[in-house]
Amino acid sequence: MKKLLLFMSHPTNDMDEDLTVLGQLGLVHIKPFQPAKDDSIDRVQDRIKQLEKAISILDNCEEETNASVDVSNYKKIERGDIALLDKVLDINKVNKHLERQIAEYTKAQEWYDTWGKISLDDIQAINNKGVYLKLYEVSEKDMKTIHNQQNVKVVGQFNGVNQVALISEDKEASLNFREIEFSKYSQAEIELAITEKTAQLKEGKGHLFQLSKQNDLLKEALAERERRLKVRTVQYGGIAFHDKVRCWEGFVPEDKVESVVEVADQNGWGYVVKEPRPDEYDQVPTLLKNPTWSHKIKPVMSFMGLVPGYDEIDVSKVFLIFFTFFTGILVGDAGYGLIFFALTLFAHWKTGFAKKIEFGLFYTLSVSVMIWGVLTGTYFGAEAIANIPFLSQLKVQQLASFGGDNLKIQQFMFMIGAIHLTIGHIQKGWKYLNTVLVIAQVGWIAIIWGLYFLVSQMVLAIPGPDYMVWLFAGGSVLVALFSSPGHPIYKGILSSLGNLPLNVINGFSDVISYIRLYAVGLSTVLMASSFNDMAIGDGITTIASGIGAVLVLILGHGLNMTLAAMAVLVHGVRLNMLEYAGHASVEFSGSDYNPFKLKNK
Repeated sequence: MKKLLLFMSHPTNDMDEDLTVLGQLGLVHIKPFQPAKDDSIDRVQDRIKQLEKAISILDNCEEETNASVDVSNYKKIERGDIALLDKVLDINKVNKHLERQIAEYTKAQEWYDTWGKISLDDIQAINNKGVYLKLYEVSEKDMKTIHNQQNVKVVGQFNGVNQVALISEDKEASLNFREIEFSKYSQAEIELAITEKTAQLKEGKGHLFQLSKQNDLLKEALAERERRLKVRTVQYGGIAFHDKVRCWEGFVPEDKVESVVEVADQNGWGYVVKEPRPDEYDQVPTLLKNPTWSHKIKPVMSFMGLVPGYDEIDVSKVFLIFFTFFTGILVGDAGYGLIFFALTLFAHWKTGFAKKIEFGLFYTLSVSVMIWGVLTGTYFGAEAIANIPFLSQLKVQQLASFGGDNLKIQQFMFMIGAIHLTIGHIQKGWKYLNTVLVIAQVGWIAIIWGLYFLVSQMVLAIPGPDYMVWLFAGGSVLVALFSSPGHPIYKGILSSLGNLPLNVINGFSDVISYIRLYAVGLSTVLMASSFNDMAIGDGITTIASGIGAVLVLILGHGLNMTLAAMAVLVHGVRLNMLEYAGHASVEFSGSDYNPFKLKNK
């Protein structure tokens, strides 16, 4: 990456054109000097919200039968997009008000459905003669408290509750129960209002449906406002000098500098291109250029927010290879892998076989699971399937889930860990190939393999080779002498020696951490086998037991596959993100290269 300082003349109109050219070039990652603030930004953001709301309204409106409304062709009207926007929002506002009114009248109608046909005029006439009627709902157990009152009448029942009327010449008389207010509307008013409002609502929805045929106009307007927002955000993120010149800081890929310089010269922009200083590396965005096959790991790294820093090595290729390998071991069942593959294929088919990286990743992981399942003879945790002659010939006996050598399997997991961590140190050494730091990485590789033999001896009781101690001794000497070449030699050695014990202990825990692959993979097999025993261990003798067995198998294996998938996210990602990345000195402290980019009109 190259650091770029870009200068443009300040007049707003010219700057809008210049920034549009810069955005259409799409190569400069802008680093704002300040938060972008201006009234024009607020206005554009408000308009974007309005357009998004109107577009959503038209996208979700349904055709109303027998609702024919003539609408204007807003594409032929000056500022037709704004006129269409206002029309949609106004109609939607009226429709929402009509829906509230219909809901209110419907609720009022429910009052009559509950209490019957009561004339409000008759009630008012009775009140005018000095007789007052109040309505209450009283439960059956509370009726005994009022059954002797002469002025209380039970007029009906609804949902098991007594409907009671209190008749009194005293306006303030009441019962100690929940009073039911009379409806505000007469039944005739309600029926008429619902009919009118429903017709108006239908007309409004029909109007929106006709306007939805011009929704593209609003979408084009939204795209233009989003373009303006990007331009304004970049514009006011720069620094103005004396209201004449505005400046931005950014970063450009080294192989694209000539293209930016050429456009700058054509448009009369000032610029300064230079190398970023080491103390600015945390601000420089990361642009990874990898072969196509390694792009499959992008969804995982994006999901976890993993971006190597500008000065850190690219771990994506190794991440993908070992993540795929770890997934196969952690799930480890060819039957499960086949189901995952089938589900991926079905989802891919539902999208019309769209070209998405995610599908490529899931296909790759599913195949890895199937391959490891075949090698270990694991098919839905059923030993009987693994013993089928054809399938039995495909498995590696020492790795087999049933009858395999558990000691060898565990040692194999430790070896995988040593290889994984060694690759991290090789990559780190390659980064410092022209310095003595590469020798320190050779020392760390020796220590890693010494730790592998030590772990095998301590955990598995497999004796280490005679040269194990020399791996530690030689590696420690190289690390002590060449880890801190920039310091006075004695200070560098003392610093390295001081950190060495803790680093070796961390390395020991990192190597032993790979045993999780064996433990989780084994638990997946044991759970699958247990569900099989629960379902058909005693045989299937009746239809009911057969149905029960099917349910247990489906639910049990479904749960097991879910847990295995979660284990991949937890353990498969962790071993790459912590153990391996730690030895490669990758902290994932970077940010993605995200250039200011606008679509060409």
